[in-house]
Amino acid sequence: MKKELNNLIENTIHKNHLVKINEKLYLKQYQIDILELNHIPYQNCHSIAEILFLIDEALEDSDGMDDSLDDVAKDLQEFNYYHNTNK
Repeated sequence: MKKELNNLIENTIHKNHLVKINEKLYLKQYQIDILELNHIPYQNCHSIAEILFLIDEALEDSDGMDDSLDDVAKDLQEFNYYHNTNK
């Protein structure tokens, strides 16, 4: 039981580990994994808005059937709103 709990904790930490993409852009590891799985070139992006644009294009091509990619888009939209919108 303790080993399973430790594995769960380590997995959660790994998934939510922030990875520096460039000077202004960080993504969580699970977001990177999903973007790579969908062949979205996030490495070339300089902002969250650019990544969201690429995700929207990928979702249009797949008829919006990829729930994990849609979840990443929602997470990035929420982050973008709270950190980059003047209130």
